[in-house]
Formats: sequence, C-alpha cells, structure tokens
Amino acid sequence: MTKNFRIVENGIVLGILLVSVIAFIPTSDTIVSADPDSTKLISFNSYMDFDYDLDALNKPLAIDVSVTIPITISYWTDIPDIFGLIPFPFNYLILYGQSIGPMQKIHLEVLDTPDWANIYITSPDVLTDIPLDSDGKYEITTNLVLSPRVEAPAESYKIDIKASCDAIKRLKGYSYQESIEFTPSFIPTIQITPENPIRTVGPHQSINFKIDIKNSGNKITRVTPKLIGVDEKWIPTINPPEYEIAANSEATFTFSIITPKDFGWHNEYGRFEINFKSEVYPYRAGAANSSKSIYLVVNNYGFSTPGFEFPILLVALMAIGVIIQKRRNK
Repeated sequence: MTKNFRIVENGIVLGILLVSVIAFIPTSDTIVSADPDSTKLISFNSYMDFDYDLDALNKPLAIDVSVTIPITISYWTDIPDIFGLIPFPFNYLILYGQSIGPMQKIHLEVLDTPDWANIYITSPDVLTDIPLDSDGKYEITTNLVLSPRVEAPAESYKIDIKASCDAIKRLKGYSYQESIEFTPSFIPTIQITPENPIRTVGPHQSINFKIDIKNSGNKITRVTPKLIGVDEKWIPTINPPEYEIAANSEATFTFSIITPKDFGWHNEYGRFEINFKSEVYPYRAGAANSSKSIYLVVNNYGFSTPGFEFPILLVALMAIGVIIQKRRNK
C-alpha cells in the first residue's frame, strides 16, 4: 500500500515537472511588474501583512521629538509543498526561471505624508527568502519614524504604510497597505498685547483697557482671563469672561475699571495683574495648558480734593474778595 502511494506521489511530481518544463520559457529578466501575468500556465501568489505596537501613538506626539515604531512584515506564498520535493535546481527553474532561488525584495513607503511632519521608514527596501512551504512565513523588521514639527495641527491625522513586491517569473507580485493614526501635541502659545497699559486718570473715573490676544498655537485655544489680588475699593470687570480663538487668529478682551472716589488725595497708583490661561478646545484630558500674566497700571493726576471742590472754590473767592477790599480801604 505504501509502495503504491509513493508511486502515485512520484507520478504527480513528475507530471508537474513535465508540465512546468513545457510551460517554462526562459527570459533574460526574471523579475517583472507586480501585475499578475495571467498567460502563465502555472502561477502562485505572494502575501504580506504588518505587525506593530502602536502604544506610542495612543497619546499625542511631542513636537520635534522622534518616535520610532518597529514594524514587522510577514511574507508568505501559496506555493504547494510538493515543490519542495522536486529535486534542486529543477524546482527553482520551474518557479523562478533560474537555478538559484532568488530573494524577494519588499519595498515600503509612507503615503499621504503631511508637510508639517518628518515621517519615514528607516529601511524602505528589505530582502527575504521565499518559503517553499505553504504554511511557512518569513518575518522582516524595520522602523517607522514620526516627528511632528512646530507647525503641526493638534488634530488626528492618518497615514498609509504600503508594502509591495514584484513578480518573479511564476510567483506573482503583491501590494498591501494599512492606515496608522497619530495626533501631534497641543502647543498652548498666545501673544498678549495690551493697548496703553499705563493710564493717568482722576477719582471715580471709568477706564477701558483693550487687550488683544493672538493664538500662535496649533489648535483652537480657549483663553480665560483672571484678575489676581484686586483691592476691594476698585470695581473691575473683564469681557468676555473667556474666548475660543482659532489657530493664527486674534480676539480682544476689554478690562474695565472704575477708580475709587478718594483716588487722587495722594500720589498713588493702582497695579493690576491679569492672568490668561490657555488650554485646548474642546478640552482633552492630559493636554498641555499654559498661563501668562500681564500688568496694567493706573496713575492719578496728583493731589486732588474729591467732593470738596466747590467749598474750596468759595473759600478761595472769599479770600480774593478780602484781599481786594483791604486794598481799597488803603
């Protein structure tokens, strides 16, 4: 029984060998395009997929910092196991048109790369042996490097990693790609420009300070102003209480204050600290934020007598009248 099975098996091998040799036409260039050649009597398929750890991309990527992600490419074919039984070098002649088994070159590339990030594959071309076992796989490792630049928007972005290999005689070429998503970190950067930050005013007078805010960050930023340590005798307000400012856009806050009624009796001034907090909008846990303060100053005109101006005027007029009367009596 075993002897008969071996005879049948050897007959199948010789049959495949005979058909393959008849169909084999030697060429000077055994590597052709990745498109399958349907005119071949016998052809087999290549396959690939990726394996990588994306834990490093589960959080926003720091600006101008390179992140390296190892990528493992698995390569296999559907060449029947029986080709492993065909004597060397006939098996290679049948499959590849050459007496020595070639290596498969896999080319990797990154598609849709943005101009605000440096993204590349450390080894874009890798070589692997070709398994003559339908259950066999070869694995090759390379690295994907990502580094967002300062102008990168703090929004998720997808790139495609593509791997391709050419056909080698009766082994077809193949192309495979997967998407990878990442998010650059938020940069909370604002420029604060107050209009006339030092004012000179009198008692019980209203003053308005315009404060321009420019969002120099890479995403919509919520800016919230807060007064620090204001004396109760002052009456301050800030409008609006907060602002969502688009990237590279500006908004204006107005700081209004009414000076106290006794402001001006002495050579005094009021100094006001306004702290501006900038954070990502919509809010995202773990996103960076920053705080920046400015100072506004209100001076008085010097010595003044709030509330007593009219009585003092009367006294002065009376004094002038007395002086004039004395001169007439002389």
